[in-house]
Amino acid sequence: MENETPNQLPKMSMAGYENAWFYIQSLDYSDKDKILYLEQQLYNLLQQNPEDCNLLVLLMHEQIMNNRGQRARSIAYKIWDLGGEIAPEIEKMYIDDLINLGLSDMAGTALSWYIGEIENSVRSYGDILVKYAVFVGNMSLLERILAYMPDDKRHNTLRDWIELNEEVHASNHIAPVMRRILENVSDAMLGFSFNVYTDRDVPDIEFVFYVDDSITNYTELKETIYIQISTYCAAHKIVDLRNLNVAFYPLIKHPRQDLWLAPL
Repeated sequence: MENETPNQLPKMSMAGYENAWFYIQSLDYSDKDKILYLEQQLYNLLQQNPEDCNLLVLLMHEQIMNNRGQRARSIAYKIWDLGGEIAPEIEKMYIDDLINLGLSDMAGTALSWYIGEIENSVRSYGDILVKYAVFVGNMSLLERILAYMPDDKRHNTLRDWIELNEEVHASNHIAPVMRRILENVSDAMLGFSFNVYTDRDVPDIEFVFYVDDSITNYTELKETIYIQISTYCAAHKIVDLRNLNVAFYPLIKHPRQDLWLAPL
């Protein structure tokens, strides 16, 4: 498919969302022509069934890939209001993208059943549950989820990070710090991930935000956020949490590691 131009690609079947689902998995965030092709095909399919939630989720993701966060949020709200049936693999995409768009309350509600059944949910939803808990700064939830996750470097570093926060009495302050970060970037968000570092004196976490074109001065934004974090920590008399590193990138730098690509 790499050598094909959008005009050479077959028209998607009107039978359902499956062709679009497989096609979207082949795209990188830099494939602008193919992303636009997908958009037109999805609109063609939606003309036949405008309330097909599977197609709407795919369109929502396509809008994210096309750097249209506000349009993607509008579609997210429409899907929420419709409340129609969604295929399992499409549901994973929807919940992951709710987080990517900064819609944490909706993501939390959508994940509530899986949170209530963590032990049975981690196989298919473990990575998304971890991502959500980190995103909202819920350390107790993160600890519960990690209890059922495999022992690997990433998860063990997160466990060490939780322990460090408990030692310095900072666990209850991660969530309000995250809220302050989101106040600066939520309207521009198109993606969220996090990195862990094990080559430093203490477990170190980096929150990574992929943002739209409305944010241009990443250095200034980072300094603003770090000042807010330091001010919050001083006001609450806790250790400075500036080791919560924050990074911002344009969407085109997204490495395409979507959690919904993981097997169900």
